[in-house]
Amino acid sequence: MFLAASQRGPYVTSRGEEISVSLMPNCPTLPSRLSALGLATRGVAGVLCLFGLIALFAVAKPAPVAASPQQAPNSRVVLDLPSSYTPSPLFSGFQDDARGVSFVILEAPASEYDKMAQGFTAAEFAKRGITDASTKQLQRSDPHIFMRARQKSAAGTYQKFFVLFRTKDQTVLVSSNVPARAVADGSVTVDEIEKVLATATTAGQPAVHDIFSLSHLGPFKEAGTLVGTSKVYTLDGRLDPERAGVTRSAFMVAPSLDKRTIGNPKKEAGALLASLSGYKGIKTEEPHEVTIGGLPAVETWASAIDEDDNVPVRLYQALVECKDGGYFRLIGIATPRDVERLNEEFPKIAGSFALLP
Repeated sequence: MFLAASQRGPYVTSRGEEISVSLMPNCPTLPSRLSALGLATRGVAGVLCLFGLIALFAVAKPAPVAASPQQAPNSRVVLDLPSSYTPSPLFSGFQDDARGVSFVILEAPASEYDKMAQGFTAAEFAKRGITDASTKQLQRSDPHIFMRARQKSAAGTYQKFFVLFRTKDQTVLVSSNVPARAVADGSVTVDEIEKVLATATTAGQPAVHDIFSLSHLGPFKEAGTLVGTSKVYTLDGRLDPERAGVTRSAFMVAPSLDKRTIGNPKKEAGALLASLSGYKGIKTEEPHEVTIGGLPAVETWASAIDEDDNVPVRLYQALVECKDGGYFRLIGIATPRDVERLNEEFPKIAGSFALLP
C-alpha cells in the first residue's frame, strides 16, 4: 500500500458533521491513500471519488441570470457561473454562500474515465446513502455521464448533480450540491444547475493559488496536490510508490470545508484523530495546546495498526484553528522504520505552517 490511511473516510466539518464525500471502488485511481485528510486514494489500485462537498450556508435570494467563465483555483476546469459564485478558499470549486450551493471539482487522468463511469449507477449511489438517482444527457457534444440524486445529511437534505466527462488528457468530475429547500422554494432551479454543468470545460494550465506554506519540510518532499488545496509530502517526493504494496511515511495538510468555529478544540482534535478510517486499535494520547503560525492549535499523537497489512504506525495531528472559522489538519504518518526521526520532525514541520494571503 502507499500511505497508512484508507480510502473510506469522509471530510468532516469543524463541528464533526460529515461532508458528503463518497469514496467508491469504481472511481479514479490516484497514487496515494489519504483518508487522514478526509480524502482518500490508494496505491496503483487506489480510488478517490468526490461525490460533492456540501457547503453549509443559508438559503437566500436567487442568483443573477448573467453568467461568465470562471476557472477554479488550482484547477484546469472552467465553468460559466453567475456573479454570485466565488472561488472556494478551501476546495477546488465554487460556492454561492447566500444560497448554500457549491460546485466541486475532481480531476484525474483520462485513463480513469471508464473505471469512474462504472460507479455511476443508482445501485452504487444507494450504497452510500445517495438516493433517487436518475440519468439524462446534458447539452454537451462530448461523451459524458450526468446524474441527479438526493442525499440526507446532518446539514439537511441536498439535491446532488454530477457530470463526468473526458478530455484528451483528463477525466473530470464536477458535482453540485443544492439544499433541497432551495429547489423547493425556487431560489435555485434544476435548469440553472444543469446549464452550469453543461458548460464545464478545461483550460491548458491550472490557475495555481496556494493558501498555506510549510517553510520546513525536514526529510519530506512535496508529492502532489489533491482537490485543489490539500497537499501530500513523502520522503521520495513520489505519490506513486516505487514498489507496490509498501507502506510509506507521509505528511499531509488539508483544510476543513466550512468555517464553523470549534467549540472544544481538544475534544474535537482527539475525536478526529481517533476516527481515522483504515486503522484499528487507535490509541490517542492526551492532546495539548500549542501555537502554530500565530494561530491556536492542538497537537495529538496516537499509535495504530493499519487495517490492511497490520503494519504499526505512529500518527501525529495538529489541528490549527483559523481566525475567521474553520481549521487545517496537519497529519503525519510514520512507519516503524522512520518513527524515531519523524517523532521530532512532525512538530517542526507543523510549526512552520503559515497561511498565505
